[in-house]
Amino acid sequence: MINKDKLKMMAKDKTIEEIKNIATVDPERSDRLMYIIKNCSSYIVTPNENEHWLCGSLILTKWHMDTGYGRGYSRKYYGLSCPDNFETWSFHNDELAGEAFDTHYEMEDY
Repeated sequence: MINKDKLKMMAKDKTIEEIKNIATVDPERSDRLMYIIKNCSSYIVTPNENEHWLCGSLILTKWHMDTGYGRGYSRKYYGLSCPDNFETWSFHNDELAGEAFDTHYEMEDY
């Protein structure tokens, strides 16, 4: 029998802490992000330090750099940008998501 308490999530410790911190502002979002990370079937960290997870028909990316589109965290504060560095893409089915995941990270610099 596998002791699930001993299993480690596929994510950097820093990422797990960021998700826990999101819970103070948006507990539902934090729960959704943790669900994806705990139940993902594939995980990759790119040379740019971006993390990508595949969970069913969903791809989750945690961008290493600020997603304020080069304008800093003040845009996030004013609600003009993503509230954190996590972004998701939904696909019609698991197969399409899996195919996209295979090359998804190659496009992160565009």
